[in-house]
Amino acid sequence: MYARMGAIGLLVCSLLSAALFAQTYPQPGPDQPVRPQAPGIERRMPPPADGQRAARPPQPSPAPFALTPQQEAHVDRVLNLWEQRNRKIKTFDCRFKRWIYDAIFSPPRPNQPLQPKQVEAGIIKFAAPDRGLFRVETTEKDGRETPIEEHRMEYWLCDGEAVYEFDAVNRTVNEHKLPVEMRGKAIADGPLPFLFGAEAETLKKRYFIRIITPPDAQEQIWLEAYPRSRQEAANFHHAHFIITTDGMTPFALRIVEPNGKDYRVYQFYDIVVNDPLKFFKGDPFRPHTPTGWRLMPDRTPSSQAGRPAPPAGRR
Repeated sequence: MYARMGAIGLLVCSLLSAALFAQTYPQPGPDQPVRPQAPGIERRMPPPADGQRAARPPQPSPAPFALTPQQEAHVDRVLNLWEQRNRKIKTFDCRFKRWIYDAIFSPPRPNQPLQPKQVEAGIIKFAAPDRGLFRVETTEKDGRETPIEEHRMEYWLCDGEAVYEFDAVNRTVNEHKLPVEMRGKAIADGPLPFLFGAEAETLKKRYFIRIITPPDAQEQIWLEAYPRSRQEAANFHHAHFIITTDGMTPFALRIVEPNGKDYRVYQFYDIVVNDPLKFFKGDPFRPHTPTGWRLMPDRTPSSQAGRPAPPAGRR
């Protein structure tokens, strides 16, 4: 469970970091909507690592690259600004489109664009300091989007005290209590996918980070991150995320799976930071158990100090 959610955590972390910049620079107006495009960015992104690099690294992991003092100072400036702006985030909402690439399903072919195994869309929500939601809502085939039934969604949420993973295969809601010391604050040092509020030094301790903006990338910032520890490497091999300088909004993210070959590409749109209407929209982080599903409470000793689990059917 933590491996899958760790990758999602990197996704949401990168989104929030980019949203922080968006508070400083003007957003596109309503007559200039940001909409997902075909994943042509694949032709410009660095290729996934080769088989040798894809091997699970030892602990600690060796550095995959070396930075000059000037390059390291550049990374520091970006991360410090990230940290400063992150403190101003109260709520964050966006929609995303996701392309899933499978090396076995769709092996690369010379002079041909990569074909995704699956195309999906969904939403991400966050409320400071530690509530979050990730849900895939539609799937696309032959250019048509089809809603995904609730019992088939990829879906998890955190209410600040526990993470609830919705397991569509077994029709269960799996509760994972957060340790008491991690509740009520940004969970930057734990294994769960909440890097919100992480300090620049914390991020540098967890990941090797560099800026890889190609010369022909206009009005964009490209960042690359590799996990430093074996535990983090079980979540993802490495990741790239792109921020547009026109409004400093998140544009795309690619998360490469631990095998170094399969990956997922995300593109983001309809971003809202600190929504003034949030009080009229209800609580999206309230845990619930869909009809016909079973709640699987966390009964580990460390979770006993937590609150009682929500009753089935509560919404």
